[in-house]
Amino acid sequence: MQNDAGHPVRYPEGNVLLRHLARDFPVVSHGEGVYLFDTQGKRYLDGSAGALVASVGHGNREVAGRIHEQLLRVGYVNGTHFTTEVTEQLASRLCALAPEGLTRAAFLGSGSEAVEAAIKFIRQLWVERGEPQRAKVITRVPSYHGNTLYALSLSGRPHYKKFFGPMLSEVVTTPAPYPYRSGLEDYARDGADHYARLLEETLQREGPGTIAAFIAEPVIGSSAGASPPPPGYFARVQEICGRYGILTLADEVMCGCGRTGRFFASELYDFTPDVLVLGKGISGGYAPLSALLVRQEHLEQMRLGSGGFMHAQTYLQAPAMTAAGLAVLDYYERHGVVANAARVGQYLQRRLREVLLPLPFVGSVQGVGLMAGVELVEDKASKKPFERSRKVVEGLLSELFAHGLVLWSNTGHADGTNGDLVMIGPPLIITEAEVDELVEKLARGITAFMERL
Repeated sequence: MQNDAGHPVRYPEGNVLLRHLARDFPVVSHGEGVYLFDTQGKRYLDGSAGALVASVGHGNREVAGRIHEQLLRVGYVNGTHFTTEVTEQLASRLCALAPEGLTRAAFLGSGSEAVEAAIKFIRQLWVERGEPQRAKVITRVPSYHGNTLYALSLSGRPHYKKFFGPMLSEVVTTPAPYPYRSGLEDYARDGADHYARLLEETLQREGPGTIAAFIAEPVIGSSAGASPPPPGYFARVQEICGRYGILTLADEVMCGCGRTGRFFASELYDFTPDVLVLGKGISGGYAPLSALLVRQEHLEQMRLGSGGFMHAQTYLQAPAMTAAGLAVLDYYERHGVVANAARVGQYLQRRLREVLLPLPFVGSVQGVGLMAGVELVEDKASKKPFERSRKVVEGLLSELFAHGLVLWSNTGHADGTNGDLVMIGPPLIITEAEVDELVEKLARGITAFMERL
């Protein structure tokens, strides 16, 4: 059954396998800047850029036009047979911006695919080096690295094991820096030493010689509400991993591409990883696209061994995708998008704290640049989370959605089951006036919803 009238779709209407089976899905007609419009004329402020994807806003004709030009030339070639000008240009541009040493790029269709490819690259490298015992990956809890099976295994979200546990791979975990729930008297002063000690203890327990890699989001995404690391954290991590020969992998799928006010979030924290992955904002949502960045010397070891990286996918280096990435990079440069994210990001962070922290059920506001998280708690003094059965953040997001504000959520971060987070990450082109609208809508929604709750 088709939805010819343009009214919201609700299961079992239509034939799309909808993500949720008990809610309405408005039909979007078009977008413009930070706003979306549905077929019934309602306007939504996209305060989370979808899933922190729409970096250059909706309805960006400049970017769309560039992709259209490439499609008229050629839309797809097999990346194991050919390369294209747009793919070569995007790789060169990204590597010129990247942390030191990351001089080779591969392009895939999603962040999950990039994480899978990165882990395979690291594993193959250790086999090429004659150390096949290095097969373990250390990941942090809470964290998120994707929805394919190994990327999901790496994601520090215990509640996923309810459905997929027997299919997930064993990984090694260590606590992630999370200021609100660190338990430290002074997170900024003591955090780096605290979390470095926990990492070192984990390594000694597992055996450092069995560890292939350590993976981390420089700024943790929705799993910990845009949680920044304490000062000096990544310097300590790199020192520890370097001492034992463990490779470091930066997951910048959510926090990269200007979101923090720097193109690469790793640069903010003096993190120089061995491997880095990007996604989401790299194409602004105008085409599926992610990137894997690696070191020339590592690729050279593969060339001298097996002859190349043993990984390929159907849309590897597809020019329709890389044209989107190149168009977005050009748009960033012409319009000062990263500088805007830094400037307006400071304003967003200040306004969120000023307006939301005084509210009764807002326990924490944290973040950097145009990436922020708001944690809702039942009791601010004890930081007690709401019981998961109450589905507080789901109810709040539904309330906000009804009033035209779209945000992202996460649950379970407080103890693996409980915890309610609202994630804010608007398009990087947002203005201060639009930030005011976002913060005011959010504050009114929290107040009204919590009074009823």
